[in-house]
Amino acid sequence: MGQATVQRLAAIVYLASEPAATSLGDTAQDLLTTMAQGALSTPTETPGILLHHFKPYLGMGLPYLSAQQTWQPELQWTDTQAASLKSIRQGLTVLLQAFLASPASSDLTCTVEGLDRSTSEAILHQLTGVIVNCPAGCSDTYRFNLREAVLEAGLVHHPEQIYLLEDTIAALLAELPALGQENSTYAIAPNTRGQSLTGNTLIMSAGATTTELLLVNLPPNNQSFFRQDLYLRSFAYAGDAINQDLICQVLLPSAWGWEELNLQNLDLPLPGEPDSLARYRLQQRLRSSAFGLSLLAAVNQLKLALHQQPSASFELQAQQWNVTQQELHSRVILPYIQRLNREVNTLLTQAGTAMEGVRSVLCVGGTATMPAISYWLKQKLPNATILSHAGTSPLTCSPIALGLATLPLYAQVIDTIQHQYSDYFLLRELLRILPAEPLPLGRILQLLENQGINTHTCQRTILHLLEGHLPAGLVPDKVDMALLTAASRQNPDYQGMATPFSRQGNQVYEVKPEMRDRLQEYLSRVLASSYQGLEDPLTMNLPIRMG
Repeated sequence: MGQATVQRLAAIVYLASEPAATSLGDTAQDLLTTMAQGALSTPTETPGILLHHFKPYLGMGLPYLSAQQTWQPELQWTDTQAASLKSIRQGLTVLLQAFLASPASSDLTCTVEGLDRSTSEAILHQLTGVIVNCPAGCSDTYRFNLREAVLEAGLVHHPEQIYLLEDTIAALLAELPALGQENSTYAIAPNTRGQSLTGNTLIMSAGATTTELLLVNLPPNNQSFFRQDLYLRSFAYAGDAINQDLICQVLLPSAWGWEELNLQNLDLPLPGEPDSLARYRLQQRLRSSAFGLSLLAAVNQLKLALHQQPSASFELQAQQWNVTQQELHSRVILPYIQRLNREVNTLLTQAGTAMEGVRSVLCVGGTATMPAISYWLKQKLPNATILSHAGTSPLTCSPIALGLATLPLYAQVIDTIQHQYSDYFLLRELLRILPAEPLPLGRILQLLENQGINTHTCQRTILHLLEGHLPAGLVPDKVDMALLTAASRQNPDYQGMATPFSRQGNQVYEVKPEMRDRLQEYLSRVLASSYQGLEDPLTMNLPIRMG
């Protein structure tokens, strides 16, 4: 393999939502990492705190070493165990380090299908880019934490080398022909599934924690669509929440002998709804005991069985349940479909598309490919062809992973503005350049332009910050604060933290010096233990075709 080809290859990091769990400290098997068609395997028995589906926690805050020399924020992981967000993110870092580990030095290693070890090691040690999937609408905090894990793992050394792409967009790209390869240095396996997506196409991706939706009107040649042609929505409800609702809506009303779970003092989540705080607290309680963990495993298997047969039974703590498919559907799946219906209606309205105009639906992930979802989609979108990919297999490449590998051929779908001008970079620039006296928006934009910032592309984010909206996750919000340990909730850096900007008139803004100084000090502490510096906007090294 030539040197030029090696230097252009990127690692494709697919953060899957449904593999098995493992323990904090050695591995974090909540995240499945693949490179092209190679899969990562992990040990199954390690001591420590069991981590399972922890991706959502990456958006709740920024890990940093406080003045008291403790890592903040710290989560109350179970009723008796705590885990800092830093250590949770470290679980992802350990997984990613498997890309570079040798079999002699680690139990966790990566191989690339079709390449011998010496060739794959040459590639992995000369990466110029890493492409990672993320949920639609994820916060800049989530993106920051993902980049930190990749940088700490040593896959690449600069944050601009890391590209994030939404799950549904990746799933779409996996179905498109890899056009233009004859003049490209990228070699991507062509679409072999025989599908041809054109016209109004709906993508639904749902695994364990999030349901993602994408609507796009694909032109015949597939390459002349751009970021602005994509309509995206997501909400935090999927397989894990279905398992919880199966417990609360079907099993719990008839249960006895469950006193050790102590669920009676919890506000149980509403079926079919994200209801984040209630779900976080319920999950915390369930993973606090061996019985709770066994119950979660049992209901997951029960759910899978009920997708294929009219009834299923299981026994736990000398009690046996027989649950019917009808009970699961009416009490759990139906509320989920009702929420899905509202989200799809909103997406169709945003795109100006009628239900009858949707020609194809692609479903990716275990939750999205449930028979009940397919049946509802056929009724909802009568003219659409329903295509399904149930998820990942150790022997095949995930559709999302394949789509990530295809991204260099369709780089125009990247959110280039978010990549170049993150919320945190713009916030830091505003804190640095604004004087104490009030300034009109036009003058503020001019000061930013003097720093080389293209304010035309990121003006919406600038205005959002000036209007008093700090980046989500800068400090844990009210819901996330309830998940922290008592000591972490009293962290003085979180107390009274507020926006330093205030509006004095019609688009005239002033910075409060005291709050600005406090926020700058806080960001300095975060960056002191981070690989990202936020001094400059990130460059975009993939060739982008403009629409």
